[in-house]
Amino acid sequence: MTAPRPGAPSARARRVGLAVLVVLTLFVVPRWIAGGDASSYYDGDLAADDALAQTLSRAVLEHPELLYYKTGSPRFDGQSAVAIYQMTLLGLGQVLLAHPEKRAEYLPAMREAGKRLASPTVLTYAASVYGHSGIVWMGPGEGHAYLGYVNLGLGMLRMFDPDTPLKGLHDRLTADLASRLEASPRGLIETYPGETWPPDVAAVAGSIGLYDRATGKDHGAMLARWAKRFAACAVDEPSGLLVQRTASGSCKPVDSPRGSGTAVASYFLGFAAPELSARLYEGLSRGRRSVLGFGGVREYPSGVDGAGDLDGGPMIAGMSVGAAGFGLGAARMNRDRAGFTELYRSTSLLGIPVHTDGRTVFATGGVLGNALLFAMLTARAP
Repeated sequence: MTAPRPGAPSARARRVGLAVLVVLTLFVVPRWIAGGDASSYYDGDLAADDALAQTLSRAVLEHPELLYYKTGSPRFDGQSAVAIYQMTLLGLGQVLLAHPEKRAEYLPAMREAGKRLASPTVLTYAASVYGHSGIVWMGPGEGHAYLGYVNLGLGMLRMFDPDTPLKGLHDRLTADLASRLEASPRGLIETYPGETWPPDVAAVAGSIGLYDRATGKDHGAMLARWAKRFAACAVDEPSGLLVQRTASGSCKPVDSPRGSGTAVASYFLGFAAPELSARLYEGLSRGRRSVLGFGGVREYPSGVDGAGDLDGGPMIAGMSVGAAGFGLGAARMNRDRAGFTELYRSTSLLGIPVHTDGRTVFATGGVLGNALLFAMLTARAP
């Protein structure tokens, strides 16, 4: 047997060193690779924001049709188009808030997205169940909470295009939706007849707050009163999460409190009720888990199991893609760099960002997924 050279590490020391190297590699390298862009997005780096903005701007300007998906479901096809236009407007507006010098470049896409968003022919499902388009007219007692998404997009457009031809529609939708929130004893209004979804109502409130920022009007007192009624009815105290759906006309839950709905509501409410946004984000954070620096958020409260659905997206070990994705926007709204970074690592791992030709595209997201992530990654705290 050959004796070890003087000063050379022993076999045991080499094994320990190799084990340490493997552990460090597992803990550090994947986190570094997947989270490399997190700081750029959180800090609003121009190159990172611009690459996302280029992708969605082109997706609007180069797509000749009103709808992006033709699944045979008018509800999904219309709602997905609204989400694409709304989130593109929010994302582009958030980029312009950070980089106002880009206004001339991105305003054409914002105007086109706003025009399509305001088309009565997008939401044919809503028109069919109400008997008329809420864009054109909202009857007494009708909720039309889905219009909160439309109104959010119009609000961001008006921030940078105050004389938009859509300002009359924006004024009317805001007045109609605000009157409905004020009149509701529980702070809830229906999305469709017989369907009440608190995350949609949060979008309505967010759109009113954004309207105030764009126009200088002040619904602050009304929104403060509304937030107390809404939270008392729709926030689940044990978990801190927002109930996904309630029975119309009551506070009775029809679905469990959910991470995905809580996350997107926290983001929307950052425009209108920052304290309630923070409260929901705190509840969301209770369900956040981290493995090797990769973050996830439980879709259901601890101890509750559920199958999930299209709203929450795919689930992995109880964590939903929707809760993590929307959680990025909620984290930025609530100034949580560490939480944002952990969630971005998972988003990067699953979404597969591809950087090419001055654009960033999340390969697994499609147009809808890319629009949602654009708005969440560029979200800005009030």
